[in-house]
Amino acid sequence: MRRSTQWMIRASYITSVLFGVTSLCYVENTGEVYTKPLVTIYSALANMAMLALVPHFQHLDYNAHSLPVLTNSLIFVLKAVGSIITVIINWTNRGVFVKTLNDLASIRCKFMRRWPLSDKIKEKFETILRRKLLLGFITLAAIMLSSIEYIQTQLKIESFYAILPAIMVNCIINMVIMNYFLCITHLNVLLWAINEELEKILKSTYQLWHLRIMGQIGLGTWITQCCRLSDNLDELAVAQHHLHLLGNRINRMYDTQTACVLVMVYLNNLSMIYMSYPTTQKAKLFDEFSSWALVVMPILMILYYIDLVFFVRGMIEFEESFVATSKLLRERKLLYPALDVRLEESFKNFSLQLAKFPVEMKLVGLFKFDRSMAFSIFGSTISNAIVLIQYDYKNNSDE
Repeated sequence: MRRSTQWMIRASYITSVLFGVTSLCYVENTGEVYTKPLVTIYSALANMAMLALVPHFQHLDYNAHSLPVLTNSLIFVLKAVGSIITVIINWTNRGVFVKTLNDLASIRCKFMRRWPLSDKIKEKFETILRRKLLLGFITLAAIMLSSIEYIQTQLKIESFYAILPAIMVNCIINMVIMNYFLCITHLNVLLWAINEELEKILKSTYQLWHLRIMGQIGLGTWITQCCRLSDNLDELAVAQHHLHLLGNRINRMYDTQTACVLVMVYLNNLSMIYMSYPTTQKAKLFDEFSSWALVVMPILMILYYIDLVFFVRGMIEFEESFVATSKLLRERKLLYPALDVRLEESFKNFSLQLAKFPVEMKLVGLFKFDRSMAFSIFGSTISNAIVLIQYDYKNNSDE
């Protein structure tokens, strides 16, 4: 891994600590997580400072007739609720976080000792990390700068010491999502490696069968090689099952925050599409903000959506990696011949494991999240925005 990538990972961890998102320390070389009194105390103080912002929520205009103002208020409240939920989860499930992250580091180290990552997977892993972290930091900085003016105009806050907690509220969810992305990407890398090793086993089985048919290997070599492949396949199946269980634990750790993000995305889409249509409310709203804020906002939204696409892709790839494994095993039944009884049993057990323990990304344990749901969210947003634009156009024409 390049040094600049390591620096970005360190910067992500330091930022999480500064914003009070995490109160844990980690060993960079091994990934081991542990608690430290000084970091714990700082995190507790940062969380209490954030809660001091709650009384200012009464300044928000919850009955505004302007849709952008109302959606922005709701988004800010959702960010605050998500931040409070994050604080509660971080402290009540602290032991679960430590155990889960340590299990992830342990499984990763054991797996890579047994099956070192190929150069192709290493390059893909680093590219994804660098792209997401760099874009995440740029988006975070843009949110911090643009939120200052919003906080001053909507929350009627002027004091720097009160603005700071409000900025933290705006950024905490982004930091939580970045941490979740790092966890799920580490799982995805191991799943890619499993599929790569499975492809090698399938290729070896075909070559072995071909050599056996041609009479180039004896029965003893045949059985020995089949047993070796069977052992490797069983180990891969066990490793994938552990990753499946670990992925479920990680998703449960972040499912509430992810649900909040999707609701905020929905409201953002609704507001942005509505704002693209020229209205009197839009002109009045723009008068409240400075020219530099109006320039930054479109750029911020573009970066926000690009960052969101990378995040959603990381979530979906976790499930799609299991689908790819299942596809490889199905193709083996169709394309590859029968082999040794033990090796056939290993293939069968791996297929049954995937069928018995299907992977589903669920939000708050209720809603299944996949590619179709992501498209449904955007489709529903566009439909609702069109209805609101038509309603606004009718009212303006009547006037």
